[in-house]
Amino acid sequence: MELLKKYNIELYFTFFVTFGYIFFYSFALPFNTLNQYFSVPFRVIIFFLSLYIIYLNWDNVKKRKVTFFSVGVFWIFYLIKTFYSFHNYTFFENTGKQEYSIYIRIICLNLIPIFALLSINFSKKIINDLIPLIFNFLLVILGISFLYVILISHYYNASSGIFTSYYISTGHYGLSLIIISIFCYFHPPQEKIKSIIGVLLGIFTILISSARSPLLAGFIILLILLLYLNKIKYWFTLLIFILIFLGGIYYLKHLSVDFQFIERVYAGIFEGNASGRGYYLLKGWDVFSNNIFFGGRTLFEDGMYPHNVFVEILMSMGLIGLILLFLYFKDLKKFRVNYIKENTYYLPFFLFFVQYLVLVQTSYCIFANMEFWHFSALFISIILFCYDEKIKSNDSRGNTTGDH
Repeated sequence: MELLKKYNIELYFTFFVTFGYIFFYSFALPFNTLNQYFSVPFRVIIFFLSLYIIYLNWDNVKKRKVTFFSVGVFWIFYLIKTFYSFHNYTFFENTGKQEYSIYIRIICLNLIPIFALLSINFSKKIINDLIPLIFNFLLVILGISFLYVILISHYYNASSGIFTSYYISTGHYGLSLIIISIFCYFHPPQEKIKSIIGVLLGIFTILISSARSPLLAGFIILLILLLYLNKIKYWFTLLIFILIFLGGIYYLKHLSVDFQFIERVYAGIFEGNASGRGYYLLKGWDVFSNNIFFGGRTLFEDGMYPHNVFVEILMSMGLIGLILLFLYFKDLKKFRVNYIKENTYYLPFFLFFVQYLVLVQTSYCIFANMEFWHFSALFISIILFCYDEKIKSNDSRGNTTGDH
């Protein structure tokens, strides 16, 4: 019965929506079967659990009604445009067959779990309990993936390890482990050995994934942290690291090292090769140019997309969609650095949000990048909780001093 307490339901729901789902992506490859046998039951449970959490937190839903309205209008408009696209544009047969599964993903995998996350009060206690849960889980699951690659698959190029996820997503699992490992290294109980192992496992996962966006996201996160610290020695260290990294990539490439990570990073940095993304980006912009206000189709004929969330929103929903996106994230303006200073355990979730914000600039379509939307909802909910607590604190001080 302890597990069924509201606090525990919210804690484990948040864990499974943000990271725990990875566990259910780790069975199909070892057992040589379809991932749907594991992921679909899990997603069904998450959907109904989301509805239950929304019910439990209905008072919070009413208090945050403007946020819920903004988020709901965005997704409903996107759903309508998706329906319109499938019935007014031509698609390849395989893409057309995905129509109803896309509707399900929009509503059941995105909108409803997002509402549930937005309804939760992410207090210091729940966040402090989430951090070790996520850290230990990622450490174990990526450790198992490491052993699977080393002992069984022996596949080190564009590898997803033990997971059925796309290799880019796997690379971001590695970056997430690095972020939380470094955080746990400096924070109680300071499990330094485990943290070092976590960083090494994260680096290994990024390297075998051959994905470039985790590198870009990691670099952006470093820039943000250095802008906050703003000390010459840190900037100088970063500059030296960048020069060594670029020199190493250039040298290894010209040694003809047969490692896809080296080849892809070299192609991206020194040749400007974006793996064909430029074509889809321009194609998406052309669709927007011909449908400026309400946008055109939500996917291309072959099911592809612009590989950039802003261009995709313009393509599929036009300027109206862009306005709805800004309204979606309007609560970000309430963010204050003091929220993290007062509880540093919020920091990893801010960095996860930044990480996946970078990812949606280069990969995946709107409905497929659930990590970005889920971490966005979690971060917005943290901001709203801290903002409300600040108002309560100010009101309390005002009443104490007789300022009624």
